[in-house]
Amino acid sequence: MKELISNNKTKILIHLGLVLITFSLVYTSSLNPFTSRIMNVDTSVYVSITQGILRGQILYRDLVDNKGPLNYFLSVPGFYLGGIIGIWLTEFIFIFISFLFMYKTALMFVNEINAFLTMFFTSLAMHPFYFVNAGAEVYSLPFLVISLYIFSRHYIMNRNASLLELLTLGICFSSSILIRLNMFPLWAGFCLTIIIESAIKKKFLNIVKYIITFSFGVSIVIFPVYLYLKLNNILPEFYLYVISGGVSRGFQASLLRDFANFFYIVINRSFSFLPLGIGIIWFFIRYKNINTWYFLGFILSYLLSVIFLSFSSGFSYYNLILIPFFVPTLAFLTDSLLSLFSNIKYKRLAVIFLFCVLFSEGIVRLSYYVFFNFDSGIQIRNAGRFIDENTEPGDKIINLGGNAYIYPFTAREYASKYIFQDSSAFAHIPGARDEFVSTIISTKPKIISIFTAQGDVNTQLTVGWHEDILDLLATDYKLVSENYGFKIFLRL
Repeated sequence: MKELISNNKTKILIHLGLVLITFSLVYTSSLNPFTSRIMNVDTSVYVSITQGILRGQILYRDLVDNKGPLNYFLSVPGFYLGGIIGIWLTEFIFIFISFLFMYKTALMFVNEINAFLTMFFTSLAMHPFYFVNAGAEVYSLPFLVISLYIFSRHYIMNRNASLLELLTLGICFSSSILIRLNMFPLWAGFCLTIIIESAIKKKFLNIVKYIITFSFGVSIVIFPVYLYLKLNNILPEFYLYVISGGVSRGFQASLLRDFANFFYIVINRSFSFLPLGIGIIWFFIRYKNINTWYFLGFILSYLLSVIFLSFSSGFSYYNLILIPFFVPTLAFLTDSLLSLFSNIKYKRLAVIFLFCVLFSEGIVRLSYYVFFNFDSGIQIRNAGRFIDENTEPGDKIINLGGNAYIYPFTAREYASKYIFQDSSAFAHIPGARDEFVSTIISTKPKIISIFTAQGDVNTQLTVGWHEDILDLLATDYKLVSENYGFKIFLRL
């Protein structure tokens, strides 16, 4: 009885610890209601599109971006219930689920205390990559982690995946690619390995079962999304903006030299080479008698993930999708280092200190946001209030530039489906620039704004997109404010 009570206490303390670790991460989010920090540029777009959907606008018809629909739909319940705070709480839930399954995965390698330490070290590794909030990488994370957990159970527990687990894998896979197309490598690597192993062992019925059940799980997510696209007659736009646009942006490295450079950058961020290196070591040693096929799937999945990240421009937040692979890696290193330090009195403290040094970037970033106050978002809130006070319901506005900072803080609707103007983001859309310019010139929105708080106005303007609109500003608008980090023009 005492042992049962002790075990329950341990579980409660561990889960409470996971909540605290989750809070320490999401506290650094630009959506955190306890601070007044400006959103990340991409975050401002995602929040604005979510807001537009709740106002009745149709994704890809009235709002243009190149991410999958779930990237925005997942924010809708939170935004509906609590605005930006609701989205922040949604992130909290998603991160907590991710941490919970990271911990459960680590438990397959080490004991409870070391699994919790693994989880803590993994959270430190996340901090340098966690700054685009309510976006593709954050929302994909629990689907990636849950899938890695299931693949790990398949091999480490030496058991075939149940129908429910296969169904879950399909749901997680389709959810991730409907957030962003290039999220598939984790499933590709492990599924290919499982199919090859089953074929070699002549377990062909297993292959059929895996494929059918996995596909059914995929259809559970894809079918309602297809209905949304079909009923709103936006399948062509979905293909053009998401599939064609995603592929064009995901393969920006056209030369082998560019690819090699991006590969080097991706693999060296915050020790991102560790999972690949440890995976290769695992392949040649017999770690805890785990099936060698697991390590092959692990290496292949991780290598594919890094390769597809290396085809794009290599933004650091992309590395967040590599974090699930840190869990088995750090569990192994924790276990190995504790064995190596077996003669040291405070060996666990020594391991904690070593990992804190390795992931000091995460500690510094967390400390920075905890101990320093930020008010970079206050001006934007005031600008939104100023716009609402100087317009009427039904008036429309547009912000010139590659951000959507102003929209979440005003009740006015957007004058164009190109709520942000980034020529590289819309290069694959024929006539995008002409459509934007003609819409603004013909409708003459009540307010046109330009963000100025972070430098020269010209840095916000896009060549080929804004020249004609600047001419319109000179003849049909007057400057009514430049006190809130924006130049705000009101139609005469």
